Amino acid sequence: MKIFIVPIEPIDSRYSKQWYDNIPKLIEQRVTDKNIEIVTVAGEDIPATTTSGAFLDFAATNYYKSTQAAKISSLFMNGEVNSGDKFLVTDAWNFVITPIKYMSDLLDIPVEIHGIWHAGAYDPSDILGMKMSKHWPAETERSWFYACDYNYYATDFHKNMFLNNLNIPAEHHYKAITSGQPHELIVQDLEPGYNVSKNKQIIWPHRYNADKQPDIAEHIATDYPVVITQKMSLSKAEYYKVLSESSIIFSCSLHENLGISIMEAVLSGVIPILPNRCSYTEMYSAEFLYPSEWTSSYNNFVKYKDQLYAFINERLENPEKYAQALEIQHTRLKDVYMSSSVMMETLINGR
Repeated sequence: MKIFIVPIEPIDSRYSKQWYDNIPKLIEQRVTDKNIEIVTVAGEDIPATTTSGAFLDFAATNYYKSTQAAKISSLFMNGEVNSGDKFLVTDAWNFVITPIKYMSDLLDIPVEIHGIWHAGAYDPSDILGMKMSKHWPAETERSWFYACDYNYYATDFHKNMFLNNLNIPAEHHYKAITSGQPHELIVQDLEPGYNVSKNKQIIWPHRYNADKQPDIAEHIATDYPVVITQKMSLSKAEYYKVLSESSIIFSCSLHENLGISIMEAVLSGVIPILPNRCSYTEMYSAEFLYPSEWTSSYNNFVKYKDQLYAFINERLENPEKYAQALEIQHTRLKDVYMSSSVMMETLINGR
């Protein structure tokens, strides 16, 4: 049997490069059958750029995915894909799912398709939802959901939003699995920063896009020392160093289905200050959550600025009071949301 990994394009400054390197290793660690072959189907190299406010370059990503589709078609043509093989598509918003299913059905080569969902037009607060609020993406996303045998979501919040917003009938919810994500191998890069001496600075690590509300971060930066990482050109190692030296990581995001940067911060011993909404409500202890309405808009931020600043000051000045809660949070994130155990067990052995 072969497990074909269809990776999201690796960008050095994002977790996608870590996934590109680490997911094959995570599968290898769990495979006991030495006859299982792991094959990565990478696309052709593209410039390491992103569209403003986005995770990817919206043109280059289509070129990358189209070359993946061509390579997979060649694998089917040359008899290198066999019944029982499996495809892990590490970003399920990928049209390559369509030709895989097409060839599997019409060539009578039954394969399993596993897709990891990150975000999409089904989320009105995501950049795709904001720009693609039309009928076609919903039908496309539903099609890919049904084409996949297993659909993975890092949080219940994300899974439930997907199923509800795309009107997936209850009898088909079995195809959706809350799984965490495969981040185990970055833990060893982060945990050395847990006990690093912290500066009294706040870090804001998000994309510079409306759903992350950078105008609020910019305002806070006039009153506190704030590191806005998108204004800096940092390698991953440099980013981790700045992160580990910060006291607080702040978010005012309107859209968050997991929040990798926040998890990285907690594993580095940084206190999170987060709105009580999105996936944060599910994932984080009350000590780290402020009322959602305080940053539900810029105007509300101005209205509730004093309350928010009091919340920040308490944690900035008295970090020792939150040390135990932070340790508990650290363990929960590592064991539940940064673990691929559910996903890998399903991929390798089925449910």
